[in-house]
Amino acid sequence: MRYRLLATLLAAAMAFQPAIADKNIKREVRGVWLATVSQIDWPTTAGITLAVRRNQQNEMMKYLDILQEANINAVYFQARPMADALYKSSYEPSSSFLTGTRGARLAWDPLEFVVDECHKRGMECHAWVNPYRWARSSDPRWSTAFDKELIEKGMLISYNGNVIFNPALEATREHIVNVCREMVENYDIDGIIFDDYFYPSGMPTNSTAEDYDDWKKSGTTKSFGDWRRANVNQMVADVYNMIQETDPTVKFGISPAGAACSDPNVAASHGVDPIPKGSDWQYNGIFSDPVAWLVEGTIDYISPQLYWKTDHATNPFGPMTQWWSKVAKQFGRHHYASHSLTFLQSSNTQTDWIEVGKQLQYSRSYTKNKAPGAIFYSACDIDGKKVSGLGTWLKANKFKYPALPPAIDWKEHEDLGTVTGLTNDGKQLKWDDMGHVRYTVYAIPNGTDHSAAQSTTYTGIISDYLLGAYYDNYYEIPAEYQDGYYFAVCIMDRYSNEFEPTYTDDVDMIYDIAKDTDVEMEMDGRTLRLGKTADIVQVANTVGQTVAVGQECRELSLTGVPTGIYIVKVLTGHQTTVKKIYIR
Repeated sequence: MRYRLLATLLAAAMAFQPAIADKNIKREVRGVWLATVSQIDWPTTAGITLAVRRNQQNEMMKYLDILQEANINAVYFQARPMADALYKSSYEPSSSFLTGTRGARLAWDPLEFVVDECHKRGMECHAWVNPYRWARSSDPRWSTAFDKELIEKGMLISYNGNVIFNPALEATREHIVNVCREMVENYDIDGIIFDDYFYPSGMPTNSTAEDYDDWKKSGTTKSFGDWRRANVNQMVADVYNMIQETDPTVKFGISPAGAACSDPNVAASHGVDPIPKGSDWQYNGIFSDPVAWLVEGTIDYISPQLYWKTDHATNPFGPMTQWWSKVAKQFGRHHYASHSLTFLQSSNTQTDWIEVGKQLQYSRSYTKNKAPGAIFYSACDIDGKKVSGLGTWLKANKFKYPALPPAIDWKEHEDLGTVTGLTNDGKQLKWDDMGHVRYTVYAIPNGTDHSAAQSTTYTGIISDYLLGAYYDNYYEIPAEYQDGYYFAVCIMDRYSNEFEPTYTDDVDMIYDIAKDTDVEMEMDGRTLRLGKTADIVQVANTVGQTVAVGQECRELSLTGVPTGIYIVKVLTGHQTTVKKIYIR
């Protein structure tokens, strides 16, 4: 005799629900400059002994833990502060800021370490490079074999004691490109960023300048100043083009001085309005023309150093970040403002933290492409070794929930599809590794269907459910999400384009809890199938509430039962089998 299933499902199937708007920001750069020059942020102690190495690594991990806790999603690590290396370089000596002596044996590889540790925490790691600087007026004149060769080849020029690679030389451009190429090829960096040091400030444009003969011999019709700016622009283009040829997913940005194009003629030459506040000293002071890089498309983003408060008399933050947002959008690029936190070293109150929050909010309000961003200078002022408090305040007030970096969506990219092999054992999500990508993970409350989880503000799932972005192909589920949620995992390429989700709402996980008879069970879609006819099958959630029951049956439909952990009891005669299943 065939027994008919008598089942009562206490959880109704979810009806269609409309998508809703995000409450939280889904896309935003939340970055921190981590300076090594003069050991501003790190390391506190230089040297090459094992004890020093351990102290340096522990100090770095403490920084990264603090930044992760504050929901920072990008670290800009100064890997080349002064024609030197905090990594294994084929071209330049080790940094004295790390080893204590320029050119000393490199006991370990900080860049590799920082990249790995950032990625473990779901944060991007960008290599911060100073392209030209060789020595400041306060520095010794370096004397390694590399440095002596630079001097002998005539590759350096100086002004007021500040020494740089001569930007006019093709050999300089080739050297900088090679340095950056080695980082791109040998390290899993997410980007390269230059800071605001170009020609020495105030370098004259007359015959007293050390590059005067270079200008005269070049055959150019450009003015001395225009020629210098063209030299910088060519170097920027060479680096950008190398990255596009080597690995275009590596983002390239520059952080110039904060004011540009205050001269109406310069602004008109680029087809933009003059900046409404501030005075552009960099154009003729260090021969930097940052809007030219946007016009020429040789950077992916710009991070101007808007190091002024919102109430500054001549350079208020708000109008300046608004202008940069507009200009970046005009040329199809992103603007992530750089903020100075050094003022907190003299005044570190909640009022000061609120000022930082105002700056953030201006950039969020003025973004023209849903791609706001902030990069804070520097790490020692965010619950770091000099100032504490701001990181905690940011987490509570501005960075309460995680955010993804804005996507570099104008570059050609492949549709990577969906993750495969997604499993959930109740404590860990795991899926097949796709290689050079990241993964976004979402926790969606039971009772919310897929359509209702979609964002009307951004593409994909709403930010309210975002748990973060990760480089590994697994995710340890926090205790607070182990019951009452189902999950979605998406591939996110290294441009930060996010693809379609795979949801954990199929059932296939069965674990023995206790048994005194051997009743086999398996899941077939949403149907629980038994190896023999059972007198009673009962399915209950973890708090003991029955969600489905069947009598004299060999199968039980679980359609409509929410995602979660359930206990199955199978009675056959006087014997019982108890198993745990996971509806995912």
